[in-house]
Amino acid sequence: LANTGFLSLCAHGRVTGLAVEAGAAVSHVTSVWGGQTLRKGTRSLGVAGDHLSGHLHQLLLQRSHTEPLTKKVLTQLKEQCCYVSLDYEGDLQEERSHHPARFQTPDGRWITLGKERFCCPEPLFRPELLQLSRPGLHQLAWQSLQAVPQQARRHVLGNIVLAGGSSMFPGFPERMCLELNLLFRGAGVHIEVLASPRRATAAWAGGSMAASLTSFQHTWMTKGEYQEHGAQYVHVKF
Repeated sequence: LANTGFLSLCAHGRVTGLAVEAGAAVSHVTSVWGGQTLRKGTRSLGVAGDHLSGHLHQLLLQRSHTEPLTKKVLTQLKEQCCYVSLDYEGDLQEERSHHPARFQTPDGRWITLGKERFCCPEPLFRPELLQLSRPGLHQLAWQSLQAVPQQARRHVLGNIVLAGGSSMFPGFPERMCLELNLLFRGAGVHIEVLASPRRATAAWAGGSMAASLTSFQHTWMTKGEYQEHGAQYVHVKF
């Protein structure tokens, strides 16, 4: 067992930083200092890829009363056509910003997307669009950074890593960077994020790398430790 945020950092050659993970079922923000996960700096958001697929489906049904689409087709449609807007409110009001995209379903139907292209992933930054009273992923990242000890904060700020399949939307890294810099405006820092082209599988890659290091073996939790201390011992080890 290992924390996926830590593993995502490992995939980028880091043991200190902030991992912003947007996956299929849940999104996480994790602060890590010297290989140790900071529990007070861990946040989760109940908006991820599966929720965005459902949101896209509802948007399409509201617009054109199209026939229901399977989860597989929705995922393909989302991954091929959707993107994150850098100015959601402005693009929503300006119809010329609704650059259409066409998608053919396996049964031969054609679907044209307009504003749905950037409305689909917006709940990552605005969960209220899904009737969730929660901060957006960028705000959770800000909260996580506030929980980092002052002496470590600049080191963590300089190593913000994006990971997970739902971070692969075009425009996602730029929007995250934009939002974080707005939140830290006046703090005398300029924030950049690390967005590897292979970040969708960063946790897996980091796990493979970490498991091969002999120095990592002292952090493993054995079956005996689990039986002796129980599930809560995970938080001690990781």
